[in-house]
Amino acid sequence: MENKIKIAYIFSFIYGYINSLGFIIMNGLFFTFMSGNSVRLGVNIGELNLGTGFRYFSLFLFLIFGAFIGDIIFSYYRKTGMFILLVLELFLFMTAVIFSLRHNAWVVFIPLGIAMGIQNIVNLLIGNSLIGRSFISGIVFNLGIAFSRILQKKSEWGIIRIYLNTWLLFILGAVLGTIILENTNLCISLILITLVYVYVAVIIFRIWKSDKRFLVKMKKNKGKFVV
Repeated sequence: MENKIKIAYIFSFIYGYINSLGFIIMNGLFFTFMSGNSVRLGVNIGELNLGTGFRYFSLFLFLIFGAFIGDIIFSYYRKTGMFILLVLELFLFMTAVIFSLRHNAWVVFIPLGIAMGIQNIVNLLIGNSLIGRSFISGIVFNLGIAFSRILQKKSEWGIIRIYLNTWLLFILGAVLGTIILENTNLCISLILITLVYVYVAVIIFRIWKSDKRFLVKMKKNKGKFVV
């Protein structure tokens, strides 16, 4: 359980970091906040800024494609699926780094959008369905519920710490992403977050190999899960 919470924390940091890069370079585009991007898409369509609107819409497609690929891979390759997903996401991060040297910012964010879709799948597969994903609104909402449950003596203070740490690490990721990007360049910013991903990928791989209860659960559900 402690390892899964640690992974959730690192994922939150990565999401905050990546979203800060998108926000700065792509003029307010978020990588994982589809609610915010949906509003921006609607506003741009309403103002007849169809070119900008298409960019927002395409990001939806990248994220959906990443989730689609992640589900397909794990459904058909249960024994090696987690390893394939981790390697594929690393490949996408490295592709983004290479693209940052040769292409404009928009091209760079194509592999990153797909990678974020795959990362959400990985997070669900290891059992972090409530924390560590990109839905910070849900985390803040859960904080309110947790306080209510504690007042009713139906929960403990530990859950507050988990939700609060997840939120704060997301903010920390955004802060560091901003500082690094503004003082270096996009390539270096991507290299650093790729190293963070490698670290968490090693942890995930070890859990996947050692957590027999997780493997049994997946077999009972025929390798599928419900989002």
